[in-house]
Amino acid sequence: MTERRTVLIRYDEIGLKGRNRKFFEKCLLRNIKRVLSGTDDIDYRSPRGRIFLDIPSSFAPECTARLKTVPGIASFSIGISMAPDFDAISVLGIQWIEPRLESSGNSLKFCVKTRRSEKSFPKTSPEVNFEVGSRIMKQLSSRGLTVNIKEAEYVLEIEIGSSETVVFDNREPGLRGLPVGSSGNVLCLLSGGIDSPVSAFMMACRGCRVHFVFFDNQPFLGRGGYDKVLSLAKKINHFQARGILFVVPFQDIQGAIRDRCNEENRVVLYRRMMYRIAGEIAGRYSFMALVTGESLGQVASQTLENLAAVSCVTSLSVFQPLIGMNKESIISRAKEIGTYEVSIVPQPDCCSVFMPKNPVTRSKIPFLERDEEKIPWKELCDDALAKMEIIKVDDL
Repeated sequence: MTERRTVLIRYDEIGLKGRNRKFFEKCLLRNIKRVLSGTDDIDYRSPRGRIFLDIPSSFAPECTARLKTVPGIASFSIGISMAPDFDAISVLGIQWIEPRLESSGNSLKFCVKTRRSEKSFPKTSPEVNFEVGSRIMKQLSSRGLTVNIKEAEYVLEIEIGSSETVVFDNREPGLRGLPVGSSGNVLCLLSGGIDSPVSAFMMACRGCRVHFVFFDNQPFLGRGGYDKVLSLAKKINHFQARGILFVVPFQDIQGAIRDRCNEENRVVLYRRMMYRIAGEIAGRYSFMALVTGESLGQVASQTLENLAAVSCVTSLSVFQPLIGMNKESIISRAKEIGTYEVSIVPQPDCCSVFMPKNPVTRSKIPFLERDEEKIPWKELCDDALAKMEIIKVDDL
């Protein structure tokens, strides 16, 4: 076996970008090089519609794990570059199929799929499929190998290009979406719960570099929430890099709201203050939007009226990727990206402090503004921003 492997990286949405396609391709390639940094012996090529890597065979398992964290990749395969010789390809296919055939109890459905980007090649894709498949079947049909295109348990893929032919026996799914950095910077209000980390991840998969703001209340809640958010920010940053975490002390603002405002309005007032502070941070750093983890109707603060009463305090766009998702779907996604186990560690979040017995579900903006006149909220927000901690998540 060769000591080198060829990685074929495919993308889908980027291929629809027309004149901007090169920008997205360069962005994706830059992100791939970042996640594969530390391994010098890699060659990169990017013919139209594909990205090829030439890597050491020993690096293949680690390469697979790292590429699965890169938004913008639709799928990728790791295979072997060789001459377009049907006999040689068939021999390689037999070597790969035999162990799988034995482990499956001598019963395996397979097929050959060819993509012929080099149209001058004398055989069409179906003809290549037949030439290679018939040779493999001649050797292995008596041992239980059958052809089944629609329900194949094993697919031998062949990519015939102008300069090389690559044979693959595995196609790994990617995160899809757009490459991080292609859509600008956003600021996510990150709590220690399940929802907001999933929102941050979903925006990263839309090409945004996501930064984080956490409203800390250690005097009332201890350090547990702070430590959870550090861990969650690090996990999300694994999909993008260069994220910044802003930790804002929030206890004085909450104390003022508790002491002077109507009890039923507390949670909505907390959120309005958070949005104002987040908007100020975003303005300072030229972040283009806020991101939150709301799901419509999930809790009292997430009714249409309350969401409108909160978002109106900022001129920035407020993205809510989970707004139409149910809790089960959000939990499933959190498990997929590795944040769920951290999020479920028992620790109350900032909004649960001084929770009213009967929180308002259909707040009226004039009533909220009247409550806010009872506290020096501008001074409190300025003081919180002055005491804010700024953390580069890459350094955690």
